[in-house]
Formats: sequence, C-alpha cells, structure tokens
Amino acid sequence: MSATSRRSPKTLAFTCGDPAGVGPRAVLASLRAGALPAGVFPVLVGDASVWKRAGWRACDGPIRDTRLGLAPPRAGAPSADGGRLSAASFEEALRLVGRGLAAGLVTAPISKRSWDMAGYPWRDHTERLAACGADGAEMVLGVPSRGLWCALATRHVPLKKAVREVGARGVTSAARALDAALRRLGRSRPRLALCALNPHSGEGGLIGGEEACLSPAVAALRRDGILLDGPLPADSAWRLHVAGVYDGLVCLYHDQALIPLKVMGGLAGVNWTIGLPFVRVSPAHGTAWDAARSGEVDVSGTIEAARLAARLLAHPTKGTTPGAGRV
Repeated sequence: MSATSRRSPKTLAFTCGDPAGVGPRAVLASLRAGALPAGVFPVLVGDASVWKRAGWRACDGPIRDTRLGLAPPRAGAPSADGGRLSAASFEEALRLVGRGLAAGLVTAPISKRSWDMAGYPWRDHTERLAACGADGAEMVLGVPSRGLWCALATRHVPLKKAVREVGARGVTSAARALDAALRRLGRSRPRLALCALNPHSGEGGLIGGEEACLSPAVAALRRDGILLDGPLPADSAWRLHVAGVYDGLVCLYHDQALIPLKVMGGLAGVNWTIGLPFVRVSPAHGTAWDAARSGEVDVSGTIEAARLAARLLAHPTKGTTPGAGRV
C-alpha cells in the first residue's frame, strides 16, 4: 500500500516499534484521541500485518508497508522477528525524512534485545542516528504538559560507570541541549540547575568531592550565557523545578532523571532528540511487555510525543538530513 504520494512538510512518520510491545496499539490510540492538530498528517511505517493486527482502520492514516512478509510475533516477549520488523520500520522512516516525504518521526518503543537477536548492528535509536551523521544529537526528556524537562550527562550505562564518566564534557553537552530545547519551545532565557552527584551536594566534601570538579563547567557555561546554577542537591533541584524556579535540570545519571520524572508525570514522558535536521520524539517508556500481553495500554506518552512533534514542525531546524542506510 502506497503511503507517501503527498510531499508535505507537515507529515509525521510513526514507526511501529517492536510489534510484540505496546507501540502499534499506542500509536493508533493516540491518533484516534486527536493527538495531531489539523494540517498535520500521519503515515504509519512498518509491515501492514503489524498495523492490521493492532486494529488499523483506513481513517487512521496510510501505511508505508515495509513488506518483510513476517507474521507479527506474539505479544509480550523479545524476538528476532520483532527486531527485524521494528528495525525495518525505523529504517524506512529514516528514508522518508531523507527524501523529504516526512518532516519528522514519532518512534514507538523498541526492544534492544530484539534488535540484538535480529542482528541489527545498533543498540537503540540514538546509536543509529549517530551512525548516519547525527553524532552531535542529544537527548532531552520531559513531560511537556507538566512543564517538566531534563537532560542527561550520562545515558544507558551502569551506575558505577556513570559515576566514573561524570565530567565537564557531559554536563556541558547536556546543558547546551536543554537550553536549546527550551529556547525552541519559547523560553528566551531558560533557567537551569545542575543536580549534584552526592547527597546534600557532597556537604562541602564530607560525603564526596565530585561537585568541586563540576563547578568549573557551570562557571564556563554561565560565561557563555547559559543560566545554569549548581551543583544543587538533586532532591532540592527537583523540588525547585516543580515549583517553577527552574525551567529544566541537568541530571548526571539515568535514574536521577527518570525516577522523579515518572513519579510526577507517570507514563506521559517523552524523549526528544535535539540536534537533528528533522523532528524526532518518542514516548519515554519501553515496550511494556506486561501491558502488551494484557492489552491495557497507557497511551499518554505517545499522545505527548505526537503533540510535541506536531508543535515542533512549526519551528523546523536547519541542516542536511542524514542519509538513511539499509537493514
């Protein structure tokens, strides 16, 4: 089934994600909930069999069929076929933005395990984007409807490794990405805070000295015009962010960001990739195997992702779209 006869700057490509997860149903439910405003058009990317099993109807939007000819795997577990289907969906979506047939992507959750089982050479979306020329891209997390925003100085690494890796380079990249993201959303001078690594920001060195090593990066960023305070105790920084004192937080490791974000925002969080020449947003949760098996799917994250992506289409980035490779 052909999906992209229309060449539109207001088209969003929705990937299916892992077909054994909640992605396909969450995408369809978000579209039926009115996640996209008038004038923004969806195209559903992936094998037609995946979308049809999820309950696709013609009114949901056209399918860009990847035609692998694989039956969707059973819900609730990683598999090689799930990895092949989700990787093909993502690759085809990249080709669509590369050819100007879509202005952005909303990527449904994938399984790293499924991609590995399928022999796909990248661990996640971010690694694949870096491989096609977007190695300066950074991840910003948030719940747009709640005004909650943060960026990570380290990503998916073990905690003991994150502690070793925390330094000026990661803090600087995360702060610049968060500042750029908030400016794009209309904040002329975003107020940011850096979360400390240790409890109580190290108590002046009594319970850790890493904060002293991070302070020069904060000073350098402030000289460049980025309004960054800290390092502040992480619990206080999150309280102040929720109270509106800060527009966003730079967090040093995964759970320092994701635990508060999900406690306050539930499953409505989004992952927005900054630094691409096209829009890319994803719900900030995973495949949710249990929910996929039960059929009780929370679509709030996909709705937020679609709404943010549509909002960003009105403010396109400049640059050259990275070339898309093959599965």
